[in-house]
Amino acid sequence: MTQPREIRHYGWIPDQPDQRDHLYAAPSQYLTALPSSTDLRKKCPPVYDQGQLGSCTANAIAGAVEFDRMKQKLSDFVPSRLFIYYNERKIEGTVPTDSGAMIRDGIKSVASDGVCPEPEWPYVISKFATRPPAKCYRDAKLDRAVSYQSIVPNLNQKRTGHAPMPGWAERAVGGHAVMAVGYDESKQWFLARNSWGTRWGMKGYFTMPYAYLVQPGLSQDFWTIRLVGR
Repeated sequence: MTQPREIRHYGWIPDQPDQRDHLYAAPSQYLTALPSSTDLRKKCPPVYDQGQLGSCTANAIAGAVEFDRMKQKLSDFVPSRLFIYYNERKIEGTVPTDSGAMIRDGIKSVASDGVCPEPEWPYVISKFATRPPAKCYRDAKLDRAVSYQSIVPNLNQKRTGHAPMPGWAERAVGGHAVMAVGYDESKQWFLARNSWGTRWGMKGYFTMPYAYLVQPGLSQDFWTIRLVGR
């Protein structure tokens, strides 16, 4: 008897380019001093699980917000992923449906509305279309993304924890957003954090070839949140 196939949800919607975007450029002194590999998993918060909801962009953004606060040694704070998911869909006019969202609109919502703590608006999937209480919005103003840039890249998810280049007969089944947390020059791959729980991949993480990220038909829409603060 075979085990039932576990269905995973995605939720990323392709971005609409905006000429007003601020593009990220790494300072030259950092580029010359980069190590051959970096692994930030030990500095990351626990891996999230988006469950049966197309909220991958909200999960990726919340992970970046929480990581940045930890990096700055600010007080403990777990962002409400459902709050972000509601507000990014509010911008897109798709609140009633589990439509997924653009990363841009998720970051814009955190920049303008902020994000409240997870305990105030927990990740209860059945409430994905419910407007968070007014108190959530008041408290959310205390934690906003204050600097973010778009990144121009110039460089069949598997349970093994490595996403290989697709074969010629493979077709996309959906768009997905994840958070990059490292790289390895010798192996020519990035290390990324998914939002499908710790039972997936390498305890919630996976590697992806450099070639995958620089091919427009496979990967696009890269962002960085540089500062998060009060």
